Amino acid sequence: MEKISDDYAALGLRALRRAAKKIAEDARKDGSKIPIWRNGRIEYIIPEIDTEQVAAVDRRPAAPSAGRPTATEL
Repeated sequence: MEKISDDYAALGLRALRRAAKKIAEDARKDGSKIPIWRNGRIEYIIPEIDTEQVAAVDRRPAAPSAGRPTATEL
């Protein structure tokens, strides 16, 4: 039973991350503010563009480019 609840927790966490990312993208496009909890109170901010690329947890990895070594080949 523990395994099933862990699977649902991971699934729910991924859904929350996707939703938060979508809200931040929409706020950036519209120039609107979103509420965040900071220093014990609610603050409203316009999210900044995130320049760091992070691999999506719930996507399959891309196929390696032709001619480039994979991580296991290095």
